[in-house]
Amino acid sequence: MKKILLSICTLIMMASLMGCQQTKESNETDKPLWERKSAPAVILGRYVDWKAGDNPFPPGFWGNRASLKGNGCEITKDSINGTFSITYDICYPLQHECMNGLKIMLFPGDTVRLDYSRSAFAAYEAYKRETPHDSITTEKLQELWKKAVHMEGASFEMPLPIHMKGMQLGVRREYAIEHFKDTYEEWVEVCWDEFQEVVSQLDSLDLTPREREYQRMNIEQDYLHKLRDFAFVKRCSRLVTDKDSLAMYEEQMTFKDPHAAELTYYRSTLGFLACMNNLFDQGREYIQANGLEDSPLGRWFTELDEAKTVMDSVKAYQPVSESALNALSPEFQVQIREAQEELRKELSGTRKDLPEGEPYEWLPKIVEEHKGRIVFVDFWATWCGPCRMGMEEMKSAKESLKEKGVDFVYITNTSSDTKEWIKYIEQHEGVHYIVPQEKMQAMQIPGYKNAIPHYLIYDREGKFVKAIVGWPGVEEMVKELSAVQ
Repeated sequence: MKKILLSICTLIMMASLMGCQQTKESNETDKPLWERKSAPAVILGRYVDWKAGDNPFPPGFWGNRASLKGNGCEITKDSINGTFSITYDICYPLQHECMNGLKIMLFPGDTVRLDYSRSAFAAYEAYKRETPHDSITTEKLQELWKKAVHMEGASFEMPLPIHMKGMQLGVRREYAIEHFKDTYEEWVEVCWDEFQEVVSQLDSLDLTPREREYQRMNIEQDYLHKLRDFAFVKRCSRLVTDKDSLAMYEEQMTFKDPHAAELTYYRSTLGFLACMNNLFDQGREYIQANGLEDSPLGRWFTELDEAKTVMDSVKAYQPVSESALNALSPEFQVQIREAQEELRKELSGTRKDLPEGEPYEWLPKIVEEHKGRIVFVDFWATWCGPCRMGMEEMKSAKESLKEKGVDFVYITNTSSDTKEWIKYIEQHEGVHYIVPQEKMQAMQIPGYKNAIPHYLIYDREGKFVKAIVGWPGVEEMVKELSAVQ
């Protein structure tokens, strides 16, 4: 009897230990991939097939590189050794995405070392280009990719060496014609079938559990992107052209999905890897449409939105209480306080507070301050190339225009990078304002269609004369201003 009891106790203890071990493994899997903090992330790059005279600039990159503080990065390059570095100041992970398909997930504090072979990457591209799509193998893609790119210190890298389907190949007209009659509900099932087929390929890849999770997120991102393109496919078929039908299809695209419970991205903050397109909006809208706001990722988005609201107020020189700042997560506080310090610096340019009142009152009140002068209003942003070019070219005409009675007013919004905005204030004489990004539309700017550069001209009585969309060149702009009495 004692032996039986001992055996039972032993089994109970073993089961308990196994349960503890399973819990530990589970906890290891659930452990956050990144520490919530504000810290630079750096890519140290080297061209392994470097030749004298080559351009050491990093492979062309684009995509969502926005952190709370701004969307810029610092780049240095060494044309002798063929090396470069890219530094982002971030408080949450972002994706560095190159036009050649390379994607690096950067976490605050990361230092990623990248060896890149242009010749090997050309072979990788040639294989994809010259091989019939149905014959492309994931194993061959992996082999060629490893020859082209060697990376150390990155938590994850892309591209996914998987034979993707549908929209990932581009919207071919034949594909669009095949699906142009689909209702939104039918389109969801088309996307879901393709999604499942691609997910099944993960089993053929040699990946760690964490890498597999990451690659799953990227496939889910593609799924969300395909859902988004429901109406776009109609346009690509060229069989649906009337505005009413296209508008009807746009309305049908609700992101509601009967398969939402089978996705994984919203279940942890790692899931924003599946939301990187369009500054997170894609994944966020899916979360809202399917009632997932109380999921871990849904709650993180709420925290981020609260921090962005405070940052917008700070960057627009509007008052922020210490209690509102302290209510935010610590990593957001760090970046907001750094922005405050930058903005407190004494500026050699003229920065003015926004007038009191509602946003639709701001522009008339700003113009009223310059009564008796011709007012040239320039809506711009630090990230807008044509805006910066226009500002630089107008320097040559500024003195003569000022003598004719022209005042220069520059208005940007909080999408501009803080440091860059301060630099431009110091370089471009005039009166500078910055407004919260979400208030731009409410300003009721004449002729504004959510595109910059956008210019307004007012006469000496404060009457609106003309709106000019896009930079027309300095000669044309001087001609327009000179014509105002």
